[in-house]
Amino acid sequence: MTRPDSTASAAVDSSSSTIVTLGRLGYAAKGVVYMVIGFLATEAAFGRGGKATDSKGALRTIGEGPFGKLALIVVAIGLLGYAAWRLTSAATGAERPGDKPSSIALRIGDAIRGLAYGSLGIWVIKLLTNKPASGGNQTRGIVEKVLGMPGGRMLVMLGGLVLMGYAVYQIHKAMTGRFLKRLDLSSASAQTRNWVEHFGQFGISARAIVFGMIGFLIIRAGQTYDPSKAGGIAQSLNAIAREPRGHLLFAVVAIGLIAFGLFQLATAKYRVMRAT
Repeated sequence: MTRPDSTASAAVDSSSSTIVTLGRLGYAAKGVVYMVIGFLATEAAFGRGGKATDSKGALRTIGEGPFGKLALIVVAIGLLGYAAWRLTSAATGAERPGDKPSSIALRIGDAIRGLAYGSLGIWVIKLLTNKPASGGNQTRGIVEKVLGMPGGRMLVMLGGLVLMGYAVYQIHKAMTGRFLKRLDLSSASAQTRNWVEHFGQFGISARAIVFGMIGFLIIRAGQTYDPSKAGGIAQSLNAIAREPRGHLLFAVVAIGLIAFGLFQLATAKYRVMRAT
């Protein structure tokens, strides 16, 4: 006779395994989205069409391609799966164990990521069902709301500084190889490990530059009390291109976003993941 606690344990293990599998699919979906963003920006950088766009623009492009609807269904499942894994991890502390302030902060970060990607997954479902799916500048909208709050200007500028600090941390993480800490590459060949490391360093650094510029744009919006100066990935890429000699940096960052997408695909396979 099966003991009740054994049955419950098996159910928990099965649920955990499912959430982790969905999380891996989510990493792959993130990889595809960033690769599309990178390809479109690279085409723009080299004068072959393309454009600077964000995640929603990339998803619209995927939907317009061959088997677009099927691709969007898979991506939507992946994004929602990734959200479920991040939120579960935040709740259980499986990825960020302990009660130290740093662990709690990281768990809060997991929860924020889960909500953000869950929102994006829902947006894809709306796109698939032909319901109104806004494609506006979400960052600008948030900044506008915060500026209308008491002390909003300082909050906006603080948010921009935090984002720039996060970008610096990501570059440090890339250069020191700390991003490899949660990957198990023991089954990979030496050549694969080498490529994963290089794609990770290049891709994470490129994405950090984009986020750093987003932070700068948010700070400028706070300084001028003008939310129209804030922006997301697309506005950040365009701002990079407008800088002195920015065209070259724009091209490098665009290619780097493709590398980041490829690194996310590797992460989907090699990351050590737990949900409970």
